Amino acid sequence: MDNKILICITSVAGAALLIQIAISEWKILEKAGEKGWKALIPFYNIFMSHHIVGMNHAWFILEMIIWTFETFVAAFLDFPLWFETAFLIFTTVFTLVSAAVHANKMCNCFGKGLAFKLGMFFIPYVFPMMLAFGPAEYKKPRH
Repeated sequence: MDNKILICITSVAGAALLIQIAISEWKILEKAGEKGWKALIPFYNIFMSHHIVGMNHAWFILEMIIWTFETFVAAFLDFPLWFETAFLIFTTVFTLVSAAVHANKMCNCFGKGLAFKLGMFFIPYVFPMMLAFGPAEYKKPRH
């Protein structure tokens, strides 16, 4: 297959996925009593998603620090391989733990059980749409 066609197909699929994510986040925020447009602002949408499920803001701050380091610092500085490997392992574990905590808390807010929590973690493009457009109702988390 020609590279240009493959790039075009990948770009269209990626754009469709981003639109689908934005739509589900919009509806979930609305169900939580927030303005849906907040789902369209980069980084703020992550903050709001953490907020509605009752996650400590430290999670968000750590995610932003890690993202900034990965994106800007590590790209321009030459670190030893052992450091890059250790950092990659740390960020992977932290991201997985953060995603699991978020999925768990999101499902708790919508009264969903273990099977739905596993779906939110392992199939994160389908299950948020089910929350957004399904009959589940949001209940504010207890802190």
